[in-house]
This record gives sequence, structure tokens and C-alpha cells, in this order.
Amino acid sequence: MSLVSKQQNPAAAVREAAQAQASAMPLPYRMVLAAVSGMGAATACHPLDVIRVQMQTSAVGTYKNTVDAAIQIYRNAGLANGIYAGISAAYLRQWMYGSFRIGVYSYLFEHAQIENEKAGRNKNDISFAKKLSMGCISGSIGSFVGTPSELSLVRMSADSKLPPAERRGYTNVIDCLFRITKEEGFTKLWRGATPTVARATLLSACQLGITSEVKGKLAKSGYFGENGQMYHGIPMLFCATLCSSFCA
Repeated sequence: MSLVSKQQNPAAAVREAAQAQASAMPLPYRMVLAAVSGMGAATACHPLDVIRVQMQTSAVGTYKNTVDAAIQIYRNAGLANGIYAGISAAYLRQWMYGSFRIGVYSYLFEHAQIENEKAGRNKNDISFAKKLSMGCISGSIGSFVGTPSELSLVRMSADSKLPPAERRGYTNVIDCLFRITKEEGFTKLWRGATPTVARATLLSACQLGITSEVKGKLAKSGYFGENGQMYHGIPMLFCATLCSSFCA
């Protein structure tokens, strides 16, 4: 139904919006999809995170460059305990942080579209400020829930650089969380939560809000086919994500 027809027939617009709401993907499904896709990204990118943490927490001159760091980490600790140290925490992070961040944002965004349809407006007529606020909400919720996994990820990634006598030797993320709770207290799982939530709130607002805004602009430009669907929308999504990542 066109926008003009919706404005002339509000009842039909409400029915159409109700149908869209009934067919909307439930929030748990969105969160599962976000977590699974995040696990795929974590598998590919986790070695870079380990290298980054080790380079940032080591004495100056320990590593010449990124390649040298990767080689030394692998030689000293191997693949599972070196390059992929803490991968279980990275996976848990996607289930606790990534699932909420992406899942909640997409849920809020789709419901904003449905509300627009009920009001007879273009469903994509969502202000940039509202997109940013939805990004803030989803990012803050996800980061608070995911702080224990962030803590585990940092500890497990940096453990191999400690002297052998000082290493904690976590076997996996569950062991790490259990030992932190037992040895330091349950509330210590949220150590550093304030800066973590603040960072994630701003980061999610920029990444998610700007991505949605840029996608809308690019879809209208005509450079990416009708409604941005050239090659299933992948080029448009890549460009929008690139812009948002640069801003973030």
C-alpha cells in the first residue's frame, strides 16, 4: 500500500501494521542470530584481540610489530593457549553482549517502523536522534550484561604473558567466572563496568545509529540499485558499516 493510500485510509494502514507486527521476528530469535553471527566474527578476529592485548600490556620493546608479536605468542604458548587464548570467553561475550546489542536494536527499530505504519507515515521515517538513542539503549544493556565475559576475555587473553608462577591458568571461561566469584566475590565480575558501559553506549549509538541512517541515504541515492538491493544489499551495507566504524 502506498503512503498516500495509507493516509487516505487509516484503518487499512493499522491493519497492515498489525500484520507486520504479527509477522515480526521475536526478540529471542534476533538475539540468537546476533550471537551466532558474532561467534563467526570472533573466530576470525580473536587472534588480533589477543595480539592487541599482549602488545598493550607488555613492556616496551617486547614485540617489534604485530607479526613479531603473533610469532612470539605462538612459539611461547601455541595455538589454543596462545593465539586463541580466551576464545571461549569471546564466544560467551557474543551471547551476552552481542546478542543484546544487535537483537535489542533491531527489535526497537522494527517496532518504530510498525508505529510509523500505524500512524500512516513512511515506515522508515525514523529520526537520526531516535536511531542514536536506540543504539545507546541496546549498547548499554548489552555491555552491562556482558561485563563478566569482557573481564574473562581480558584475563584469559593476557594470562600467558605473566610469569609462570603468576599465571592463573584458567581452563575455560566457566572456570574463569567461577574462580573470580569464589576468590574475589560475585560483584567483582562487574569490575570496570562503568567505563565498559559508557564506551559501549557511545560505540553502539555510532555504529548502529549511523549505519541505519547511512543505509537509508544510500538506498535513496540510486547507486546501489532499487532500494539498495543490488547484490542483495551487501555493497550498501558494507559502505554504511564502513562509515559508521570510522565515526565510532
